[in-house]
Amino acid sequence: MLLPGFGSSRVPMRVRALLAFAVSLAMFPILYDQTLAVVAARPEAGQIFLLLTEIFNGILLGLLARLFLVGLQFAATIVTNTIGLAPTPGTPIDDTEAVPPLVNFISLCGTMLVFTSGMHLVLLGALIDSYGTIKMGAAVDLGWQLDQIIGGLQKTSSLGLRLSGPYVIYSVLVNMAIGYVNKFTPQISVYFITTGLVAVGGLFILLNSIGDWLSLFQQDFLSAFG
Repeated sequence: MLLPGFGSSRVPMRVRALLAFAVSLAMFPILYDQTLAVVAARPEAGQIFLLLTEIFNGILLGLLARLFLVGLQFAATIVTNTIGLAPTPGTPIDDTEAVPPLVNFISLCGTMLVFTSGMHLVLLGALIDSYGTIKMGAAVDLGWQLDQIIGGLQKTSSLGLRLSGPYVIYSVLVNMAIGYVNKFTPQISVYFITTGLVAVGGLFILLNSIGDWLSLFQQDFLSAFG
């Protein structure tokens, strides 16, 4: 429900529910022996609590995966603001909120990379392995889960800052140069003249670094779930 691509608001809720059901059926033979004793030892009321606990753990895993795509969007938003393309209106693709086209483009690239490189299968493997980390039937440890969310936020925030750092430096240097030029020629509105040049320079840097962007995104994603 929350995984990158699958958790998009553009995917109908019925499709997401059927996909979650299909994944559950696919995992059933793998986890049957591991979970049978735990389920059989619980009364009916306890089984409902067990189901809610597993749903809560699944939401945690989906949220941690979703944070990486949010980190990529965060970096794209910083780049869009630093090169002067933030006022450009865009059509929402992954979410319902309208964002600049460059943010949509990079977010779509990240989502496509998840599926084309098999990273969604890594997530399924992490979901299966989670039954060894989070014992089925154990009480929900909110402190541990909060630590996981904070750790995920730290990783994705660090990823976003590493990706957008060169563009922040580029923006500072270019705007300083424009400011000095404007001091020498106050009769000419240099800022408005050079706005397009700043955007073209930022897009040129992005053209030569988008491969590194996606490589770092994939590397951090796999290190977290691989």
